[in-house]
Amino acid sequence: MNICIIGAGNIGTYLAAYISMKKDCKVWIHTSKPHLFKDELTLIEEEKNLEHKVKLHCVTDSLEEGVRDADYILITHPSFLIEKTIEEISNYVKPNTVIGLIPGFGGKEYFADKLTKKGCIFFGTQRVPSIIRLEKYGECVVLKERNPFMKISAIPSKYTEKVCSEMTKLIDIPCEPVKNYLSITLSPSNPLMHPSRLYELFKDYKHGETVYDRSPLFYEEWGDEASRMLLDLDDELGQVFQSLNENNDFDENNIEKIKIRFETEEPSVLSNKIRTAPGFQGIGSPIVACEGGYIPDLSSRYFIEDIEFGLCIIKSFAELCKIETPKLDEVIIWSQRLLKKEYLIDNQLKGRDSKELLIPQNRGINTKEQLIDFYKNL
Repeated sequence: MNICIIGAGNIGTYLAAYISMKKDCKVWIHTSKPHLFKDELTLIEEEKNLEHKVKLHCVTDSLEEGVRDADYILITHPSFLIEKTIEEISNYVKPNTVIGLIPGFGGKEYFADKLTKKGCIFFGTQRVPSIIRLEKYGECVVLKERNPFMKISAIPSKYTEKVCSEMTKLIDIPCEPVKNYLSITLSPSNPLMHPSRLYELFKDYKHGETVYDRSPLFYEEWGDEASRMLLDLDDELGQVFQSLNENNDFDENNIEKIKIRFETEEPSVLSNKIRTAPGFQGIGSPIVACEGGYIPDLSSRYFIEDIEFGLCIIKSFAELCKIETPKLDEVIIWSQRLLKKEYLIDNQLKGRDSKELLIPQNRGINTKEQLIDFYKNL
């Protein structure tokens, strides 16, 4: 099987290395920096104390070369690059190619028809397959903790079982089928977790004034304030789903709630579980050094990805459902001041930058009924 991985960050490098060890799999990886790749990648499985030396079939900066003969294409680019990436690969992919977005939330389903019209299968995952850290670009990647499962939904939905079966064999993680892509879109993972912690860390930050004296660990120093916000955001997301599911069109068991994932509704218990999770150890915060200390790294994916392509999308669904989201609004208003954006005015997505968001209202979906029909028909 020919596999193309697009994106050579944490997830992409891990997938390329791991799948390359599979018999009868040839792996291409697309990167803008192929010259930084060594002849062999080192893959370290931390939990098993194993180290593998892996050769990829091809490292290329040409999307055409990477995708033209691919049976599977796995895209790990950040959400703001997805539209451009899909537009370009659609010129070269062959019919029946399976194209996966890892992870699949962030409005990526709005571009699926660009590929399905060419006879391709589109899919997205609810979370990333594992907790991974790139130790050195093009040289070494560390698998810190393998997730026990990964949920997948395909477009058209009739191919979900097929994709789950094939992906399970490729990554050796059980891939569970999700009947409807809505459960991918409303994933409460990074889009809720990261902003909750960012708010705790930087809620009092002022441009040009605040300088922090240290760089905290993101998860190991997680506090109860972040946990309270996370649980509140989880509740508001749940209200949105229940509104969309008033006629039982979707399966609520496929919506992975934070309180179910961590088996608690107590902030202090949640904080302790996050602080002590093996896969979360040693991960720093999005912060950069400056004169006299540290300031937030506002270019980090933690800010760009999870606010614009996470919280704002959830807010857009809430507006169509006429659900009030005071905690969601609080974090978005704080973040837009920090990022010098304007998404919300009077707690509604009508700010000057809202027209650039990847939300249903900007895709011609303007009522709850239209939103439900869109997901039912994927």
